[in-house]
Amino acid sequence: MASAQPTRPPTRRAQAAASRRTILRAARDAFLENGYHGATMGEIAERAGFAVQTVSYIFGTKPRLISALIEATVRRAMGETPPLDHDAWHVMLAGLPDGATVLAEFVEGVHPVLMDVSGILEVARIGAQTDPEVAAIHTFHEEWRRRDYAKVVGWLEQQDALRPDLSADAATDVLVTIAGPELYDTMVTRRHWDGPHVEAFVADTLKRLLLA
Repeated sequence: MASAQPTRPPTRRAQAAASRRTILRAARDAFLENGYHGATMGEIAERAGFAVQTVSYIFGTKPRLISALIEATVRRAMGETPPLDHDAWHVMLAGLPDGATVLAEFVEGVHPVLMDVSGILEVARIGAQTDPEVAAIHTFHEEWRRRDYAKVVGWLEQQDALRPDLSADAATDVLVTIAGPELYDTMVTRRHWDGPHVEAFVADTLKRLLLA
């Protein structure tokens, strides 16, 4: 009978990655339950089963912790490639679809990301009102989202699919607002809509507001 192979202990890198994931899960729960100001580093450390000094060593400050949580949540939902950088998106555009198809595909791509991250971004938005470091983090993520969404508006404008009374900037404002974390947080958390209904609502609303 062959002897069982000994189990290799996890490497220090693997242990560090596991610790980060555990702390981020605890931080997500604490922030969503208690808000940015209500959640403390001590509470997060206790939930995660670590000393607060360990949490501070890994993430530094609470603003840096929520920034890491936002980035990890987005990456988990969309993978390493943003929805508008996927090959499938560019193949779809190459076929010159109509505006309604483009918006439906756009919403299908960003929907799972917004479902996962909207609550945390809302926590950051509220925290940003009194914490300059959190404000800078929230602004960074919102500006990144606006730049990405503007690509969709630019394509619609090139194809003469936008309403004639809308400028590109105004259309981007609409897109950022309707397909945005505040609306998702309201519909899912406060109004208790399920994911498919939110996705359908967002897609239908964008078509009616943006397309000629």
